Amino acid sequence: MLKIMIKQENQKPRTIRLPYLLIDMGLRLATTKLFWKVINSTKRQNQEQEEHQWLLLEQIDWQDIQPILKEIKNYKGMTILDVQDKNGQAVKVEL
Repeated sequence: MLKIMIKQENQKPRTIRLPYLLIDMGLRLATTKLFWKVINSTKRQNQEQEEHQWLLLEQIDWQDIQPILKEIKNYKGMTILDVQDKNGQAVKVEL
């Protein structure tokens, strides 16, 4: 489970938990041809967007992502990101 903890000044800390199954399904959806067909039709409607920002994402294949997700599951409890600024705001991402 991916845990994202957000702490802001004068607010209660928030934790967002994303199960690997939800991440897996989201990535499967994002790598489908139908998804990119919808994205490309939206791009044509918004011509002011730059073309090159989508090129890398269109080339990602599910078979490239699947081994990465399997390997991430082996590192439970590992902290990926732990950032805090001078004002006391913090973001922490753990596996």
